[in-house]
Amino acid sequence: MDLYQDYLEVLLSFPENSYFAKAGFVACNNDESVNGNVLITGINPSVPVNGQYVPTSSYPNPFKGDDNKYFSRLKSFIPEDMIHQTGYLDIFPFYEEAQKTLLSNIRGNEKMTADVLRVTQTEIERINPSLIIIANKSTYPFWGASDDCVWMGYDFQKVAKDELPEELQARGLDIRIIRGFRQDDLAKHKIIYKTDDAVCRLTGTVAVMHSHSRNLSRTQQLTKSDYRILYDYSKKIKSQF
Repeated sequence: MDLYQDYLEVLLSFPENSYFAKAGFVACNNDESVNGNVLITGINPSVPVNGQYVPTSSYPNPFKGDDNKYFSRLKSFIPEDMIHQTGYLDIFPFYEEAQKTLLSNIRGNEKMTADVLRVTQTEIERINPSLIIIANKSTYPFWGASDDCVWMGYDFQKVAKDELPEELQARGLDIRIIRGFRQDDLAKHKIIYKTDDAVCRLTGTVAVMHSHSRNLSRTQQLTKSDYRILYDYSKKIKSQF
């Protein structure tokens, strides 16, 4: 799959004067070493990558050299020896500094939004990570993690504290396991993604419902130790499905 070309094909189908066509887009090219390992997700590109912004472009793994504040903050909890197996993806590729502006343009443009998310979801399913760190709360509904929103339609099951590795039980992290696609009545009519074989490849993936906010308390912030433990835990859980 060529993510850049797939996004471009979808965007070229939009009206020329639409917000989505005019915003420009950038997408991360995740190499094969990320597959089956870790994926960190945000909402959309809002800062230049590797010191520059090109309206329509792709970029390599940002944890292997980019030093802007956004990626540095995420990189702070990734052990150095695990950077090569950690990928990044925004669920929307549109360059927009103001997240509120992005979300306001999404409202009322359900079909365009779904067309773009379908490309993103195809890429996520291709990567099939054992661990996903969803690092933006505003994206939770697009994953299907809100009862009244379906979009990608994943079924998240919260992990009870006593079922977590001992080192994580007092951390207060929101850790869930993807059980497949949602099967409720709303999802049956609203889910935007359906594979030919009806298989959800993310079944068994461990998801950390995180936030990239600067306002997180010290206990809410992920650490390199958390990351290693979560990685090992995710491999164990994924192998059971």
